[in-house]
Amino acid sequence: MRRVGLGAAIVAIGALWLTGTAGAYSWPLKPFDKMHALRAAFDDPRFHLGTNESALSAFHFGVDIAAKDGTRVYAVTPGFVRKYGDHVTVRRPATGRAYGYWHIKPAVHTGQHVRVHQFLGTIMKGWGHVHFAESLNGSYRNPLRKGALTPFRDHTQPTVASISFVGSGGETLSPGDVHGLVDVEASIYDTPPVAPPSPWNVARLTPALVMWELLRNGAPLINWTLSADFTYSLMPGGSYPYIYAPGTYQNKAHRPGNYLFWVTHGLDTTALPNGSYTLNVLAEDTRWNEG
Repeated sequence: MRRVGLGAAIVAIGALWLTGTAGAYSWPLKPFDKMHALRAAFDDPRFHLGTNESALSAFHFGVDIAAKDGTRVYAVTPGFVRKYGDHVTVRRPATGRAYGYWHIKPAVHTGQHVRVHQFLGTIMKGWGHVHFAESLNGSYRNPLRKGALTPFRDHTQPTVASISFVGSGGETLSPGDVHGLVDVEASIYDTPPVAPPSPWNVARLTPALVMWELLRNGAPLINWTLSADFTYSLMPGGSYPYIYAPGTYQNKAHRPGNYLFWVTHGLDTTALPNGSYTLNVLAEDTRWNEG
């Protein structure tokens, strides 16, 4: 049985990005031309069955903008309203785009045409945020991508907090004694560019991109390979257990989220000569800050 040593490192590279074609739009809260605090990002983990955080998992299909209960929420674009019990969507039929505002008490009605910055409703008691989402022909898009929610400036760097190696039997392997088929897992998170108020001031965001490479003696054996890309579109629900490792959970009040990414699955170390290797993991956000 061949055995290899794998060291973990963090590096920086440039990446190519997909950008949206929609025009930029303002924030749904006043002041419209100022950044507001986020307490959850696009494609981060979500759970919907009480405290059992392994059931009914899903990707977050928008961003959570922190604000006090009762805060007034406004339309970021003109369009036609569809009202629900706890949210409103504003559709623009000519473009196929729709914008959703969740956890609000609606002040508009279905069929109504609203103008940009028209009042839609107030944040409901107990929620402390508006969940804002954008979709194109029914497919959700990342509002934090370049050319969408504006202004959005981000100078924080994502953090690759740890990298670990998991054997075929689910056991944790020492980096100096990696053998057989190996899954690679990493704890990765980003920091909100504007800190949300307590008790959400400890919130963490997911990065937009995770990649990895394998080197020996400084030379690449496996070139940069994509692990997860949240830059633009919502990930398919079936890919959740392939992207997020067990133990992943979302932000809660006074508790930061824990985002464990599967960097790669089934790395066959038996195909590698015995020796020392370096595995680099890269995380980037939508403004190309790298960790």
